[in-house]
Amino acid sequence: MAGCGLPLAVTFERVWVRHTIDDTSRGADGVRLADVNGDGWPDIATAWEEGGQVHVAVHPGPAAVRGRWPTVTVGQVGSPEDAVLVDLDEDGAVDVVSSSEGRARTVWIHWAPRDEAKRLSPLAWETQAIGASVEAHQWMFSLPMQVDGENGVDLIAGAKGEDAQIGWFRAPNDPRDTHTWQWFPIDRAGWIMSLAAMDVDRDGDLDVIVSDRKGERRSVRWLENPGPGPAQRFPWSSHLMGAADKEVMFLAVHDLDGDGWEDVVVATSGRELVYLRRSGPEPDRWEPYPIELPESAGTAKAVAVGDIDLDGRLDIVVSCENAGDKLGVMWLSYRNAVTDRRWTAHDISGLEGAKFDLVVLRDLDADGDLDVITCEEQENLGVIWYENVSFR
Repeated sequence: MAGCGLPLAVTFERVWVRHTIDDTSRGADGVRLADVNGDGWPDIATAWEEGGQVHVAVHPGPAAVRGRWPTVTVGQVGSPEDAVLVDLDEDGAVDVVSSSEGRARTVWIHWAPRDEAKRLSPLAWETQAIGASVEAHQWMFSLPMQVDGENGVDLIAGAKGEDAQIGWFRAPNDPRDTHTWQWFPIDRAGWIMSLAAMDVDRDGDLDVIVSDRKGERRSVRWLENPGPGPAQRFPWSSHLMGAADKEVMFLAVHDLDGDGWEDVVVATSGRELVYLRRSGPEPDRWEPYPIELPESAGTAKAVAVGDIDLDGRLDIVVSCENAGDKLGVMWLSYRNAVTDRRWTAHDISGLEGAKFDLVVLRDLDADGDLDVITCEEQENLGVIWYENVSFR
């Protein structure tokens, strides 16, 4: 690696092997995980923006995990930006919700066949538009969440562009009647990147943490759920958490300092992360700490938190876009404290790949350490995972 001219700020002590899960379409845009078949292994939903497809890749078990995974196209839609797994009609078959921007401007439900034997057959899936979503916004991200305590799972959704909103789709008595889902706006938006559920004010209901990268409301903020049932007649209050001076990207919710309070780490469009530390019960007190990335990295896109080297201390995995001849995926370890500005960067991806997206940590091969799952859109590496070497 010395011939690459990379600075000594990045270490290359271990080799991470990249494995391809799915590269059968174009423009992989996100990885959202859930166990779709009850075998205890995480499966993956991915929107393929340029290919106009939504896929589910099924974990084949540890013995076969290094090969390509069984994959099904659950729907073909315009400009899908996000896909998430959720059993919306509670029939035991996990469905997929995808969000389209561009001209499509629709939130779609891809209904899974009840017959498990047919779930890898694309013809067995049924795609329907949520009527209230059609041509309403450029939809960017959806979060399944029970909001009002009635019927089934609702959907928090966020958009980008002119007159964009964050809001929620209320599940009807019959979720498959997609024209009866109702839209309730919560807040204005510029360009929503992340939506995360968390009971921030500890009042017993789930609030929503948002990263919004553009416009007058760009920031990380949390939206206060007024409560179940009739309380939804009242507005959701918006509370600033931090990073209003940054173009924030994807965020991760995790207790980084181990004090019992969930923190937030968010990537920004430059070579910097922001650690928003919460140290007590006050829901509106977040201390910002910047974390620098090396010059040899692309611009930060997404983050995930976990103990990569099994030393008992949490690390941060970062994916980047604008990588090209720079590092696209790396992990960071701190030297003295999690509030350090400069962490040590460790290479994962090398110089392969240019535009990475969401990053998730799981032990895919059952060897006791966390592997890194992500996708790459520009050079069409597709949905991939990097195999963690054992640090024991």
